[in-house]
Amino acid sequence: MKLVHVLASGVAALGLLAGAQGVAQAEGVHSVPSCVEADWTPLLGIHVTITNNCSTTQQVNVQYSFNGAPYVPDKCHTIAPGATVTTSEPVWKAGRFEGLISC
Repeated sequence: MKLVHVLASGVAALGLLAGAQGVAQAEGVHSVPSCVEADWTPLLGIHVTITNNCSTTQQVNVQYSFNGAPYVPDKCHTIAPGATVTTSEPVWKAGRFEGLISC
């Protein structure tokens, strides 16, 4: 019975550690203003169209996930006011669009 308690305590501690790491990673990510919008389509990958409806130039990256893990490619898009940019990632790197972040 003691072994089960020790194992359960260890699993709980790992869960807390993983949760703390997730919060630390999320703190480093900054969202973009709501005037920057994205539309995405899954088609042999994830295709994302980003439109800057702001009055200032925005620097934006796309956050994806793959098998539940966050994935942010090293692609910073500088988008002028009123401009649109399209970007994509293959399905073996990005399985789901999660949102836009600043870069």
